[in-house]
Amino acid sequence: MKRILARLKPAWRWIARVCTPSEAAWAGATWGLIGFWVFIFLSFLLHDVLPDFAVGKVAGLAAMVGALVLAGLGALLALLVLNLLRPGYRLGLALALPLTVMILINVWDNKGAAIASALLIVGVSLIAGAGTALVRRGRAGRPYGSVVFLGLGLAAIATLVVGMARTPKEPNPILANYQLSGVTLDLPDPGRPGPYKVRYMTYGGGADRHRPEYAGKAKWRSRSVDGSKLDKEWDGPVGWFRTLYWGFDPKRFPVQGRVWAPDGPGPFPLVLIVHGNHAMEDFSDAGYAYLGELLASQGFILVSVDENFLNSSLSDMVDPIDSRPSKENDARGWMLLEHLVQWRGWNADPAHPLYGKVDMNRIGLMGHSRGGEAVAVAAAFNKLDHYPDDATQAFNYGFNIGAVVAIAPVDGQYRPRDRPTPLKDVNYFVIHGSLDGDVTSFMGSSQFSRDQLSGEVPAFKAQLYVKDANHGQFNTGWGRDDMGLPWPVLDKRSILDPEAQRQIARVYFSAFLQTTLMGREGYRPLFADPRRGAAWLPKGYLAADYADGATVWAATFEEDGNPGSATSPGAQITGRNLSVWREADVGLKVRPLDSQVAQIGWDDRVSKATASYAIDLGLAADAAGPGAALVFSAADAGISSLPDGFKPPKSKAKPPKAGPLDWTIVLEDVNGVEARVPLSRDQVLYPQIKGQTRRFPEIDDGKMAEVVMRRYRLPLAEFAAANPKLDLARLKTVRFDFDRSRRGAIALDNVGVAPGGS
Repeated sequence: MKRILARLKPAWRWIARVCTPSEAAWAGATWGLIGFWVFIFLSFLLHDVLPDFAVGKVAGLAAMVGALVLAGLGALLALLVLNLLRPGYRLGLALALPLTVMILINVWDNKGAAIASALLIVGVSLIAGAGTALVRRGRAGRPYGSVVFLGLGLAAIATLVVGMARTPKEPNPILANYQLSGVTLDLPDPGRPGPYKVRYMTYGGGADRHRPEYAGKAKWRSRSVDGSKLDKEWDGPVGWFRTLYWGFDPKRFPVQGRVWAPDGPGPFPLVLIVHGNHAMEDFSDAGYAYLGELLASQGFILVSVDENFLNSSLSDMVDPIDSRPSKENDARGWMLLEHLVQWRGWNADPAHPLYGKVDMNRIGLMGHSRGGEAVAVAAAFNKLDHYPDDATQAFNYGFNIGAVVAIAPVDGQYRPRDRPTPLKDVNYFVIHGSLDGDVTSFMGSSQFSRDQLSGEVPAFKAQLYVKDANHGQFNTGWGRDDMGLPWPVLDKRSILDPEAQRQIARVYFSAFLQTTLMGREGYRPLFADPRRGAAWLPKGYLAADYADGATVWAATFEEDGNPGSATSPGAQITGRNLSVWREADVGLKVRPLDSQVAQIGWDDRVSKATASYAIDLGLAADAAGPGAALVFSAADAGISSLPDGFKPPKSKAKPPKAGPLDWTIVLEDVNGVEARVPLSRDQVLYPQIKGQTRRFPEIDDGKMAEVVMRRYRLPLAEFAAANPKLDLARLKTVRFDFDRSRRGAIALDNVGVAPGGS
């Protein structure tokens, strides 16, 4: 071998000599780059500066070129610094930096990940280097440089450790000890077990490699389905390893699940619940047993659907360039419908034990995380006769899906025809937590906004935002760690007690299903106002929004781009002394909300006169019958109450403390008679709820809060009591007089009149 290497050395030397550029070549390449730079500069000068000459254009070109030159010099400096490092250290840096950044960028944003990575790498390397030098040189020869390096390394690590270990301050001090109080509905607590004994069983294909409950121990045998047209990413090396683990490919997806059923003759409503994404080898479908036990005792059949084979895995990284993306939610939704097909067959088969046990006219879907988007996809697919992305896949569903529940859902991972998933006249409920460390933004509020209620059917939609709830505790198997990382980077110290979070889920999920699938309409007020369930719910703040098809809208802000027009034809909106007034898309933490709102601000530094915002009720006034109420949704806008570019005059007066907002709501009839009721008659408007889900938030630029709408309902009878001369049969205008808080900015949406009972 040595002889062979010795003979090859001359050849390697010759190749190196031939391929190494000469000094003349390097000089020519250098002047070529400089000449190219001059050419581009002159092109800008001749094309964009000299024609229609202006001094500002010269300054702009100089600033742009100067900034780019500085950026290039910065990159050159970084290369020079890297070149000063020893080859071995450069190798270690090349190994450690990408992996560290990849992990930490899932925790903080780009800035936070960069800072944390720098602190870690610099700290570890300086400590290790200084420590090694000090030990090897002995006590007598310790250089001062090593001591300095050791101190710097310890300081870097200490900065990160202290930043992560520091006890967080309460980000929402106003709501820290909030306790729901109000008149609880005179109905049974929906979070408590019902009268039925519960039977538990499973069904599966009989060949599950990893879970006997779906194999030999399955109560009923089910079919497999061909999902190859919906899951196109199960291919290549990634697909090979998935098939190796599961023992099947997309042409044989199993239809299997866990069942909790009432012990009785039936027929009972059928509810499917599906988990979201998690490590596919750590099965997620058993985590909803607490809901299965509760709902089955109340007369529902609950099925926890197994879709673990659609979840991600570390094995997906065998092909880092083309790993399995987050685009399988159409398959998740389709699988739910295929489960319903299986249940429809069993229910119609006189030879099957489930014959006649299921009321297929009363079906509910529930989903968590990606499953929360999947249930909306399933509800949309249910009304189609073909798969939108490939019409060769026929659909034949048409189930009577009467309820859709989304638990901390994602939104937009599946976009039919590159558009958001539409819903129409679907009873929809979505819940989310302010300390969700996985789906950090209230994405489900977008799907809530897109659910169109025509009024042709008595459908309603509701959303609930739970202060301090996290992502995983809705599933007992997922728990408190929303990130799944082995290091304490997620701040879990302020998360709700698991049982408290699941009690909220029990109450709301049961009440929603009883309302929509069992016709127990008495629970409906709970979704507009959590205080109607105060005795059933744990301590803590809940923000609810609600809408139904019976409400007649005065302003939804979706009809056009004119801030001065309301929903009814010819109806107008007027403002006086406002500091901010526009209609705009709402920005959530990570994306826009699929709804436009009115952003309204007032500020005593801009105008001392009372600011007001008035809307012609138009056709909404016709709904002002007995028991009717003025309704609207509002939130702290999270924006400045000052106009863009406005600099307030200096003042020695103390600024008002940040806190809840209040104002006066004025109803006016056609004769000009007014009645005034304060917003606080319902509830003041609290600031946006801040959710600190990461430790060391100071290095993170991610948003801690977002717009979460809350529904307000003020009975018209209260206005009549405030001024008996008000003619409720001839209302004309609703006006907001911002006279109870010196300054503020709100997001306003869906102003209307709800008939009695809504």
